[in-house]
Amino acid sequence: MDQWRIHVPNREAIDVTTDGDLVFAAFDNGLLEYDPSAGETSVWTDVNGLSDVKLSALGRELSNKKVFVGYANGNIDVIANNTITNIPAIRLAEIQGNKRINRIVNFDGDVFFATGFGIVRINPSNNEVKDTYYPTPQGDAILDVAFIGDTIYALTADRLLKASLSNPAVADPFQWVIDARLPVLSNNKYTDIEEVGDKIYALLQLDTYGQDTVYQLNYSGNSAASDLNFSLQINSLSSDQDRLIINSDGAIYRYFSDLTLDLVNSSFFIGKWFEPKHAIYSNSGYWIADGKNGLQRLTEYNLLTRVDFSGPPKSDLYAMDWKKNTMIVAGGGMSEKLSTFSSSGVYRFKDEAWDLYDRDNMNLWNGANIWDFLAVSIEPNAAKKAAVGTFSSYPVSILNFETGVTDTFTPLNSPMEFSGTGSTKSLVTALEYDDNGDLWVLNGYSLNPLKLYHENTWYSFDCGGAAKNQFSGNMVIDYNGHKWFALDAAGLFGYNHNKTPVSAADDQVINLNSGDYSGALPSNTVTALAVDFDNEIWIGTDNGFAILYNSDAAFDAGPGDYNAQRVKIPVDGVVEFMLGTTNITDIEVDGGNRKWFGTANSGIILLSADGLEVIKQFTTDNSPLISNNIIDLEIDQSTGELFIITDKGLISYRSDASYEDPEYSDVKVFPNPVRPEYDGLITIQGIRYDSDVKVTDVAGNLVYKTTSNGGTAVWNGRTLSGDKVTTGVYLIWTSINEGKGRQVGKVLVVR
Repeated sequence: MDQWRIHVPNREAIDVTTDGDLVFAAFDNGLLEYDPSAGETSVWTDVNGLSDVKLSALGRELSNKKVFVGYANGNIDVIANNTITNIPAIRLAEIQGNKRINRIVNFDGDVFFATGFGIVRINPSNNEVKDTYYPTPQGDAILDVAFIGDTIYALTADRLLKASLSNPAVADPFQWVIDARLPVLSNNKYTDIEEVGDKIYALLQLDTYGQDTVYQLNYSGNSAASDLNFSLQINSLSSDQDRLIINSDGAIYRYFSDLTLDLVNSSFFIGKWFEPKHAIYSNSGYWIADGKNGLQRLTEYNLLTRVDFSGPPKSDLYAMDWKKNTMIVAGGGMSEKLSTFSSSGVYRFKDEAWDLYDRDNMNLWNGANIWDFLAVSIEPNAAKKAAVGTFSSYPVSILNFETGVTDTFTPLNSPMEFSGTGSTKSLVTALEYDDNGDLWVLNGYSLNPLKLYHENTWYSFDCGGAAKNQFSGNMVIDYNGHKWFALDAAGLFGYNHNKTPVSAADDQVINLNSGDYSGALPSNTVTALAVDFDNEIWIGTDNGFAILYNSDAAFDAGPGDYNAQRVKIPVDGVVEFMLGTTNITDIEVDGGNRKWFGTANSGIILLSADGLEVIKQFTTDNSPLISNNIIDLEIDQSTGELFIITDKGLISYRSDASYEDPEYSDVKVFPNPVRPEYDGLITIQGIRYDSDVKVTDVAGNLVYKTTSNGGTAVWNGRTLSGDKVTTGVYLIWTSINEGKGRQVGKVLVVR
C-alpha cells in the first residue's frame, strides 16, 4: 500500500554493457541487471535507485568495475558494488539546448561522454568532471567519440572532427579541425565511429531502409575514406580487440582489421529474427541489446536465448481498460489529430504477466494497414475478449485473448465511415461494452458517430447536425445505459435509446456545450468523462471540470435545466472553482467513489467523492511520478492499484481504495505479520463499501477505528492516541453504519 512501481518495457533494449561479471541492459525507463552465473535478474528504476528516466546510453570502466548510465536529459548514474551514485553536473549545467548522453567511451583511465552539446570528460575514481570540449563553435550534438594515440575524434551527424588531447586548449572549438578523409554530408547522417587496429570506422545511415554502409579511415595519410559498400540496415558499430563488429537487422558481422570476415551470426541460420541495436562480445558470444526482443545472449554456435523480466512489451502507450483482474493497453497514439502510424498493437496485463498482440503475431492483422491503436474495451461478463479501436483502414477489431483476432470491421463490411473524401482510414477513439455485452463505438469524422454492434449486426445512429464530421474523444455508459460522448469543439453528447438499442424511433439526444443555457461547460473541448456511483457524469475539459448531477432527468429537461455544475470552494475569502482552469486529461472513480484526475501538466489530483476536498496531489516534485503530463489513468479495482500512462512511460501507485466485496469472500490483511522494521500502513482489503472498521486486542479493547474507502481500509499500526501498538495479535472487525460487527481478520504485530 502507498507504494509505486515503474513498468519497464522489456523488449525494446537500447544499449548493453558489462562490469566483467554482471550484464546491464538499458531500456526506455529502466535498467536490467543480469547475473549469468546465477541466472538472476533485477530491474533498476527511478523508484528503486536510478536518479532519472529515459535512459540513452551505457558505458563502463573495468578497472574500478563501474557501469555508467546516461540519460536523455544529461543526467548520469554510476553503479558499483550494488550502489548507485548520481553525477548531476551535466543535467544541472547552465547550457541551453540538448544535453542528451549519446555515447559513453572509456579511454586512458577516464570516461568520455558524447553529449548533445559537446564532450564531457569524467574521472571515474572520484566521479568528478575533469574537462569539457566543444568540437564545434555552434555546439553541435556529438554522437560518438574515438581515440587513436593522442588524437580524439568527435562525430556529428554530418562530419568528423579531430583534435589533440595533449593540446591545453583542446576545449576551444577552434582547436578542432574537420577530418577531410570523411565526406561532409548534406543529407543522410553519420551515427557511430569505432577504432579497430589503428583505423577509424564510421557508420553512414541512409534514409532508404537497408542501404547503410561503413567508411574506413586509415590512420596514416590523408587519403579519402573507403566506402565498404555493405548495403545493410546497420544499427551500430562495436569492437572486440582487433575486430570490427557490425550490428545490423537480422545479423551480426565480425571482421578482422584487414576486413576479412571472421564470423557472421544470422537470423537465417538461427531461425529467429533479431535486431541488435548494440552488442558486446564476451566469453565466446554476444550480449545483444535487441530492439524487438530485449536482452539476448547469442553464442558463436547460433544459440539465441532471451533474458526476460516482467514488463509491457513496448514503450508506446495510449489508453487502458480494466475488468475482472485483467488490464489491456492500446499501444498507439496521436500527434494532435494526426496519425503517428504506430503499429505497436495492444498488450494484456494479467497475473503480473504481459502478452503482446500486434501485426506480427495476429493473422488478421498481419500485413494489414492497421496502426494508431487508440481505444480498448474488455467484454465485461467473462473478460475473455476485447474490442480494439484504431485510426486506420481497420478501425474495429475483436480480440480473443486465447485465440487471437477473430473479426475486423471496416467501412466495407460495417457502417464505419471513412474519415474524409478519398481517405482510406476510419477514426475510432472510444468503444465500450455495455452490461449486455453489446459494443458501442464512437466513429469520429463521420455523419453518424455512434455505432452499435449487437448480435453480429451493426447499427448506426444520427446524433444531430452538431455531431457530424467532428473529431471524436471519449465515451462512457452510465448506470441507466445512457451513452455520453465527446466530439471536438461541439462539447458533450448524451444518447438515450429508451431500452430499445436497435431502434432509433424513440431515442433522445442532448448536446451540452459552453453556452449558459445549453450545458454551461467550462469549455467545448471535453477531454475526460467518468460516471460515479451516484450516476453523476464528471466532465473534464481543457479548462477545468464540471458535473452533471441528474443525468437521467437531463433528457427530459428544458433548455438551461440540464446545465452542468462547477464545484466552488472558498480560497482566502474568495469563491473559486475547484481545480480552476486545469487541463484535465482523464478522470477515474475509485472504489471509495473518489475521483482521480489526470492533468496535462499538474500531475495527478485526488478529490473527495463530492469534489470539495483535495485529498492528494502527486507531481514529479513530491512523489516518484515520472512526468506531470498524464495521458491516461486506469484502476485495478480489486487491489486499488492506479495505472498511469505518462509521456515518459507507465507507472503505477497502489492506493487505499478498491471495490467492495459484500460477501467477504477473500479478505486480505497485509503485511502479516508486521515485522519490527516495518513502519508503513497495514491494509484490510475485500470488505463491504463504506464499512466502519475497528481494531481490537484479543481482550476486546478498542485500539483503532476508521472507515473504509470502498472495500479497503488502512491502519497505521498505532492506537487512537497515536502510540505504536505493542507486540500481539489484533482482531479486525467491520460493520455497516455502526451496525453489528463481524470479525474479518487478524494480524500479528511484532515490535
